[in-house]
Amino acid sequence: MNDGVIVVNKEKGISSQKVVSKIKKKLKIKAGHTGTLDLEASGILPVVIGKATRISDYIMNQGKTYVAEIEFGKKTDTLDYSGKVISTSDKVIDQNDFLQALKNYIGEIYQVPPMYSALKRNGKKLYELAREGVEVNRNPRKVTIYDIKLLDFKFPFAKIEVSCSKGTYIRSLVDDLGEELSTFAYLKNLVRTKVGKFKLENSIDSSDIETLTENYLLSKIISIDESLIGFKKINFSNIYLKKLINGVKINIEYESGEYKIYCNNIFIGIGEICNNILSMKKVFYEQ
Repeated sequence: MNDGVIVVNKEKGISSQKVVSKIKKKLKIKAGHTGTLDLEASGILPVVIGKATRISDYIMNQGKTYVAEIEFGKKTDTLDYSGKVISTSDKVIDQNDFLQALKNYIGEIYQVPPMYSALKRNGKKLYELAREGVEVNRNPRKVTIYDIKLLDFKFPFAKIEVSCSKGTYIRSLVDDLGEELSTFAYLKNLVRTKVGKFKLENSIDSSDIETLTENYLLSKIISIDESLIGFKKINFSNIYLKKLINGVKINIEYESGEYKIYCNNIFIGIGEICNNILSMKKVFYEQ
């Protein structure tokens, strides 16, 4: 079955939607992405194929890992390398001071989304407003930084690895770090190396999609149940199959929560248990 996830390494300079369009054109099948990766960034972009478009929200909610290259002493209007420099500083940053600053951003933090982002205000994307010279108030949003590792430091440059929740803007994090250190900083390069269980080393390059055969692309599809991480499994006998696929609620003494549901080890879909009653939320089984 051609339902699942293809992990693409998006090249810098093309949109996430362009990657999806390449896959659609090649496979002639419904497809979508699981959250936009900035035009100026590269790295992991899970593309959901066929019925897997129904699990895009689950994949978007999985943790993400980025490798970010930073340059100190400059601030750009876009907070990354694509913008124009609007402020500079001669302050020299010590590695130990930088490490100390990083500690202050681990855990739950609030970020103000950048104007150059795909968020919408009154139906218009913020970056479109920014290009028109319009700036609007943006409410801070709570995100979680699970970990930050320093990979390299040679002032005025640094490289860090950030593990974070969905909705985290690495550009904003870098800009905030600059302010924390009483200087300026901008994002020189960004690579998303991991989304949930999907890793960069297991991806296909977006620049290769047109030249790859349809059969090869199909062979790279990761099944829906494999793509769903963080779910416990419940395996029923076949006598429950008809009830499950027809949405009949089942009494079961299990902890409340969402589960991957199987019958005779065949994946059926996603179910939710509440007050010892199982209801199917999404059914993927085909008779």
